[in-house]
Amino acid sequence: MEDFIVIGSGVGGSTVFKELKQAFPDQKIRLLESGSNPAYVSEGENIEVIYANSFGGTGVYSVANAVRIDVKELGISKNDSMYGDIEKELSVSDVPDNYLGENSKKLLEMGFSKTPKFIDFKLCKNCGLCAHEPCDAKWIPCDFLREYNDDIVTDTVVMKLAKHNGTFSILALDKKSGEIKLYNSKQVIVSAGAINSPRILKTILNNEEVGKNLYIDTFVTVGGILKGSKLKSEVSMAVNKKYDDFILATHYSELLHKRISEVEDVNKNDIFSLMVKIKDENTGEVFENSVKKEMSTNDTKILCEGVSKASKYLYELGIENIYSTVPRGSHPGGTCAIGKVVNNNLETEIEGLYVCDASVIPKAPGAPPILGIMAISKKFVENLKK
Repeated sequence: MEDFIVIGSGVGGSTVFKELKQAFPDQKIRLLESGSNPAYVSEGENIEVIYANSFGGTGVYSVANAVRIDVKELGISKNDSMYGDIEKELSVSDVPDNYLGENSKKLLEMGFSKTPKFIDFKLCKNCGLCAHEPCDAKWIPCDFLREYNDDIVTDTVVMKLAKHNGTFSILALDKKSGEIKLYNSKQVIVSAGAINSPRILKTILNNEEVGKNLYIDTFVTVGGILKGSKLKSEVSMAVNKKYDDFILATHYSELLHKRISEVEDVNKNDIFSLMVKIKDENTGEVFENSVKKEMSTNDTKILCEGVSKASKYLYELGIENIYSTVPRGSHPGGTCAIGKVVNNNLETEIEGLYVCDASVIPKAPGAPPILGIMAISKKFVENLKK
């Protein structure tokens, strides 16, 4: 019998697990993770939703953006001292000038700002591969978990939750052996991400809001040919510009290279491009075996405004023909929202069953959420201690 079981090892799960271990050193705490090796997963009937289903979750493939977000439902603001503690823990710093290409520096002169990163630039090779492979220079969720290996079970897919006589039972499939295993715990924290947390909750809750209200911070990458720009080898999203409903940031995309190659001969090192990421509306829903996400009329309007702004800067840099990828999203959230599925303590209608990941954030932040998820997780454990 465990005192706590955490399901999921992404940003939320790893932070919760570490904080629980430190807050309750005498209690039995276990983490269950469905994967082991990093791997991207793509779902979505209309707009593609991208995440990683593995040890460390999507955070393994993050581009290390350390951006503060407001989560007013939990009383967390960008000025919260907790963010300062997190930034210190992750050694957050701006991208050094010598890691920026000439065109990124020109964007700084046009009003862009450096993006804070949880990267140790003494170790960074400036390879531009943050979104494709982990490295020693970048913090990943696994870094919070390494000292607790004996209490972590990987390749274990949770199939069903139940509660009897005050005790939770978790039925799970061991992917390596093919065996069905049973785990018992006094309390359960579901941190499997905004796509898989609702799928797990649906096995125990009848709340019709579970899985609805999905947003994904919809984005496109727009750009073109700029000889010798070498954006491909820069730290992704190293500089950014914020607007009310969207952000622009430097971003190389293989999909954009493929799109340009359909029209023009182009070397990957000659592509310069910007990401346009919007605060999209909660128009999506997660089902047992699929995800549905569409763009609302307002989403389309904001995305067009963002592309227009991005194109202006790209023209000023000297790009004549501008291309775009199709809309995608890699920051799913909202599917177990505060006020709909969980309360302000992140507890569901079943006592002792909690959710702690991006799924509880009700509205799209329109910005990288990792620091926000960590702040939510730390505050959650603080509340458990009271």
